[in-house]
Amino acid sequence: MYWLMKIVHVLAVVVLLGILHMAPFWRKRLAAVGGAQARATANRSVRVADLIFTLPGWVVVLATGIMLIIYRGMHGGWLHLSLLLFLGWLVLWHVLVLRSRKAMITQADEAAAGGPASAELAQHERQWQQWSYLSALLAVLILILMVTQPQLW
Repeated sequence: MYWLMKIVHVLAVVVLLGILHMAPFWRKRLAAVGGAQARATANRSVRVADLIFTLPGWVVVLATGIMLIIYRGMHGGWLHLSLLLFLGWLVLWHVLVLRSRKAMITQADEAAAGGPASAELAQHERQWQQWSYLSALLAVLILILMVTQPQLW
């Protein structure tokens, strides 16, 4: 049971890291291809990807991680720091990334419906991209802590 849980945990991490690193790249590429309609479609696609991959990835990573901790009785500073960073990452994502994404989608949809593409849209897209990359960087830091398991305290 332990190995199955560990395999599911690692696969969920791979999916989660993949979507965190690729979503900003593909959104930018899709938005650059066309006009307002392509931009709006790209921004809505990010929301769909979050619902299909990111949210389930978080749930599976956190649930299997906690089960592995309980099963193995693991402890250590690296583990506590990783869990703290994971929870901080979730807060960062919900407070900053999702707020920027919501504004970005709303303004892109207005521009696609025939309204003017405002400078705020570009600003929200840049903010979303920056917060997304910061979020991905935090996930990589957590991964490094999990793999190396350094003695912190």
